[in-house]
Amino acid sequence: MRALRRGLDALYLAGGIAGAVAIVAIGALVLAQVVLRQLGMVIPGGDDLTAFSVAASAMLPLAYAFRHGAHIRVDLIIGHVGGAARHRMEVAALALAVAMALLFAYASFDSMRDSFAFEEVAQGMLAVPIWIPQLAMVVGTALFALALLDDLVVALAGGRPSYRAHEPASAVEKAMQEL
Repeated sequence: MRALRRGLDALYLAGGIAGAVAIVAIGALVLAQVVLRQLGMVIPGGDDLTAFSVAASAMLPLAYAFRHGAHIRVDLIIGHVGGAARHRMEVAALALAVAMALLFAYASFDSMRDSFAFEEVAQGMLAVPIWIPQLAMVVGTALFALALLDDLVVALAGGRPSYRAHEPASAVEKAMQEL
């Protein structure tokens, strides 16, 4: 069981690292474009590569961010409920989130598969097969669905979902985080 947990955590971390690499790529591309424009040169397709990196930076780290409590959660109702009622509400919310994430992952995959089958190419300066940047969305949404499913299984088994491990223990601690 520990090997499975380590493997899943490694997958989520890999998504987070890939997202971070995409953010570094955005910074490097923008910096290079600024410097080269001052020298009268441009990076052909630099804007396209930046846009692809932005999409990757948004999608790939979804699972890692979720597992570390970095997603915004609105707990106006569930935050005031405790015990078995809270557990049931969390399980229902996670089940709904898993269903939505799986639908999003499937739609992303279906779109990528169509782009591959029809040999679609990006409309920018670079003639990149569009399925290549779409792959980041497919991987990111699939990892996110897996992370949600992971927490749903943990919650169903009576454990504490990962996002709850990162919530503040007291109102004072919560206020200190907001400062």
